[in-house]
Amino acid sequence: MTETKNDFHKALDGIIDARSRESKRQVSFRMQHQLIGSFAKRP
Repeated sequence: MTETKNDFHKALDGIIDARSRESKRQVSFRMQHQLIGSFAKRP
């Protein structure tokens, strides 16, 4: 029981880690996009 529980937690941690990494990348990409947009709008 404890072994399967550990495996489950490991898998869960991996999924959460991947999700958070992906969301961070998307946020940074969005911030860069906004920055470029604001620079491009300036005359």
